[in-house]
Amino acid sequence: MQISVIIVSYNVKEFLYQCLVSLRKALEGIGSEIVVVDNNSVDGTPIVVEENFPDVKLIRNDKNYGFARACNQGLKITRGKYILFLNPDTIIQEDTIRTMLSFFEDHGDAGAAGCKILNSDGTLQLPCRRSFPSPFVAFTKLVGLSRLFPQSRLFGRYNLTYLDPDEVYPVDAVSGSFMMIRREVYEKIGGFDENFFMYGEDLDYCYRINKAGWRVYYVPLTKIIHYKGESAKLANFDNIITFYKAMDIFVRKYYGRGYSAITDVVLRTGIIIRGVISFLGKLLKKYSILIIDTVLIISGILVAHRFQPTPLPPYRILFSLIAIYVMIWIGIGYVVGLYDKRELSYSRALVASFLSFTISAVINGVLKASLYSPKFLIWSFVLVSILLPGWRLFVLVLQRRRLISPSSFISRTLLSRRVIIVGAGNEGRRVAKRLHKHLELGFEIIGFVDKEFIPGRINEFPFLGTVRDLPEIIRIHRATELIFTLDRFNNNDILTIMDSIKQMRIHARIVPQQLDYILGKSSVEKIEDIPLVDVDYSIYRPVNKILKRTFDIVVSFFLSGFTLFALPWLYLVGFRLERGRFVGVEGKIFSGFLLKRGKDGGGNTFIEKLPLSLSVLRGDMSIVGSELVKPNPSCVYLRCKPGLTGLGQLQKNSCVGKEANNFEYYYMLNYSLFLDIEIIVKALLKI
Repeated sequence: MQISVIIVSYNVKEFLYQCLVSLRKALEGIGSEIVVVDNNSVDGTPIVVEENFPDVKLIRNDKNYGFARACNQGLKITRGKYILFLNPDTIIQEDTIRTMLSFFEDHGDAGAAGCKILNSDGTLQLPCRRSFPSPFVAFTKLVGLSRLFPQSRLFGRYNLTYLDPDEVYPVDAVSGSFMMIRREVYEKIGGFDENFFMYGEDLDYCYRINKAGWRVYYVPLTKIIHYKGESAKLANFDNIITFYKAMDIFVRKYYGRGYSAITDVVLRTGIIIRGVISFLGKLLKKYSILIIDTVLIISGILVAHRFQPTPLPPYRILFSLIAIYVMIWIGIGYVVGLYDKRELSYSRALVASFLSFTISAVINGVLKASLYSPKFLIWSFVLVSILLPGWRLFVLVLQRRRLISPSSFISRTLLSRRVIIVGAGNEGRRVAKRLHKHLELGFEIIGFVDKEFIPGRINEFPFLGTVRDLPEIIRIHRATELIFTLDRFNNNDILTIMDSIKQMRIHARIVPQQLDYILGKSSVEKIEDIPLVDVDYSIYRPVNKILKRTFDIVVSFFLSGFTLFALPWLYLVGFRLERGRFVGVEGKIFSGFLLKRGKDGGGNTFIEKLPLSLSVLRGDMSIVGSELVKPNPSCVYLRCKPGLTGLGQLQKNSCVGKEANNFEYYYMLNYSLFLDIEIIVKALLKI
């Protein structure tokens, strides 16, 4: 066995496929083995490897363990005289393996070597040859001196930019994206240091190789292409911060306390600055609409002061008014759903303006001595009502007229709609084709998700994975919208999927074939002949969650008191308490008490369920919810907490199976506090 190749993969199945194809050609006629260690990819990477490269040894991890640990897993099962660590987002030349093997045979002092690595545009990838990050080298890299003076021997040492990229010479370190070592190296110094999750582990390994007496060579006699950072794009960490942390670990490990003390401040300052910039950037993008609204509200209030009939008040009162009005407006905006979806709704902005004005007028009437004149309040309302819906309408007009580029900052920040199509059938392909024609509307199709794995691309878009992994797929691809197609998923399927992602900020829509289901409070956006109907489960809204839980606590408190008071009288007429076990939301089992009368009674009426008000108070149940059921093998999966009453319980017979699912679906879609009150009233009338 001449050579063993170890590849660590994470959600880059298409790049990995091309890498393995090129690697197979380069290994022709050479005794070799390939090991792929997959760090829990959700895009079907293991299936692609198994179906297309059955000779490859595949290790499946149950989570992302990082590069160092995954490499060590591969090292334990390799047998080659030489070992090559190769990134999955690379393409190697046909002569690369032979050239590197020949180099090792001619250079007995070589413990490790890396070839010339090019970016996809043909330029040299600087990290393919590096110096160790001593305090001074790390400092020049962090502050940007290495970039300003690349030809300087003093400042260009980190990436050795002052050296000829076409000459062979020993270096401190080469890139882990292509690093070949002798087996004796592994046998002597062991595997990678697993304290490095990503970045820095190759520097650390090269340092140990040098320390053990071997040399590390840069060999530009052959080259590869590296599509740098493809796996890192989908990781749930900041790459730059991770890079700085890796540098910090390296310096602390190999340089003395004096060096660590010198560099500690520099490195940690760099990490903090980068972290703050990254945090502010994400905050700006995530809350950009809210930030714009806040600035315009403040501007409107300040302009309204010009119409004040009396002199301006002290700044303390002015700032108090601004703070109060901003909180009222933003709060109302959340209540009417202005910020829970990534869309510019000028109609909701107008409604929020009117409601905010009404509430502010009431407050002003109660505290008229400390606030402003009605004239000022009216002018504030008029200006805010023009500015907030107005800027949304203006941006949407520019978008529709294609006056804003899809790649512009405005489009990416305010109008970006990163879409995952759930359903890879004919309807899904049709939707993808239509949406792709309307780039001016901000649609960016990330790819498809379906029930089963589908190899290859669909309408030139990638298959991202199965619905089982949808939460992870949404996270790693930073999707903002889902579009369900009903030729692959029915209403119950969609409800189950929505339940699994209810904690995520995602806008879900349906492409209806036949409108034979409840649309509830949906809105419709039409793209050519495709109506996109919002899937808006009211019960998942944050405000409704708070309202429902508050209502449950208040009502259950009084019901519990009434039950304790009435219990002696109920005992006199033949009722007895019986403890039972019940199915809660998402399969949770809880215990509670029912009133039982006679042999056949036990929990079928509202009165018999009264003791369960204590379970409502604990949070295991709700006043209004799904059917109360006991654990059994065929038990349905509850998405709503079981209730003392509910839509299903109002029927003459208990509802199970598909009928119960339909009631649960309707209730979640159309939930409101008034609906709960109506159900309770009907339950009491039924008694």
